[in-house]
Amino acid sequence: MKKENFGSQWGFILAAAGSAVGLGNIWRFPYLCGQHGGLSFILVYLLILFLICNPLMVAEISIGRTSKSNCVDAYRIIGESVGLKHLRLWSFFGGWFAVIGVTLCLSFYFLVAGWVLYYFLEAMSGKLLQIEQSQLAAEFEQLTKSFSIQLICGWIFLFTTTLIVIAGVKKGIERAGLYLMPILFAIFILLCLRSTTLDGAEKGTSFLLTLQPQYLGWTENGFNFKLLSETFTAALGQAFISLSLGFGALLVYGSYFSPKENMFKAVRHIEFFDTLAALLSAVIIIPAIFSAGMSASSGPGLTFISLPHVFQHLSGGHFWALIFYLLLILATVTSTISIFEVLTNLLMNKLNMQRYRAAIVVMFIAGFCFTLVTLSFSGALDIKIWGRDLFTLADWLVSTYTAAIVSLTMALFVGYKAMKPIIHNIRRSAHVSSAFTRYFLVTLRYIAPLGLSILLIMAIFS
Repeated sequence: MKKENFGSQWGFILAAAGSAVGLGNIWRFPYLCGQHGGLSFILVYLLILFLICNPLMVAEISIGRTSKSNCVDAYRIIGESVGLKHLRLWSFFGGWFAVIGVTLCLSFYFLVAGWVLYYFLEAMSGKLLQIEQSQLAAEFEQLTKSFSIQLICGWIFLFTTTLIVIAGVKKGIERAGLYLMPILFAIFILLCLRSTTLDGAEKGTSFLLTLQPQYLGWTENGFNFKLLSETFTAALGQAFISLSLGFGALLVYGSYFSPKENMFKAVRHIEFFDTLAALLSAVIIIPAIFSAGMSASSGPGLTFISLPHVFQHLSGGHFWALIFYLLLILATVTSTISIFEVLTNLLMNKLNMQRYRAAIVVMFIAGFCFTLVTLSFSGALDIKIWGRDLFTLADWLVSTYTAAIVSLTMALFVGYKAMKPIIHNIRRSAHVSSAFTRYFLVTLRYIAPLGLSILLIMAIFS
């Protein structure tokens, strides 16, 4: 089977950025900003991006580009080239854990995608702006209890994603990135301009630009390590979710990335677009929430409960609600494509399947898991594990364990075992200074494993 590739560097950049710019940016980043002190959270987040995530992103894409394989076999192929032992162990924690994480992610991501589509349709019909403020929470709860509505909306998203992936890397994934990402950022800028000109929005802007040292541990009663650790773990977890690290998506996209293209340039652009999207999301949502006299730390309900109230009091609220939920739809599609492609790529490589057959198999696997999660979450069937419904369980396992374990494995694999072939691959298209090599080595051997270990330990004990 002929290996597919991206047609251009910008095709790869926008597809990978699309994978990163998803609900994690628009939905999760703003409320974490609100809960952890605005600028304090942003500074910790940016520090983590530079110290930990940048080398990990280079490592993950390089593993894919060096091996030209799927997320499981990549470790075996590179490991064999350097005479590494225990290849099955590396493939299990680095590859199969990514497969588990992606499958879990698909099972609940399409449920949330269904909520986004439902609210877009509600905004389009005008019904969303007619709901009384006191009933907005009840409206969202009613949606989460409706098995049929969530299933239909989620399957529409799933079917759309399948069609794009079936079209292939150039005609499907790359084209989606090239067309959807410019539209997405145009909507970002439009919404930012509107949000920051609202009456009272300056309070939200001030919140985002004011350092609150207590969230960095510096309180009036001395240093508080607990507050700092909460901000650090929230920022670290968000960075991994936001950049799609540890899901195998960047590895798979890396396997389609030409060795002639500059790796550093591509990674810089991906990180720039992802960080810009996260910051713009905060600028859109937090000033709007402050202008309505609401709390910016109200959690996930910001998107589906608080913001509809804001739109109700805006001049032209119908238009702005429609544009906002269209933004969410575009961001969701670009993300579901990447995680869907991880499993499609695996079946194509492992079982020598044609793309359309592999994509259809993944659609039914994702559909089955998504249906089970929807049954559990809506209460249609009383399915609980460890006292959690399947939605909460899948979200908890992915955000807390699978991505962190895969990233830790990846850091140790490249840092201690496969540095030579990875650096050689990067050097094929870019100059690698001795300073970068030292920084890359120190980060992957010590800084990233330490940060990820802290995240895992705190998750276990909490």
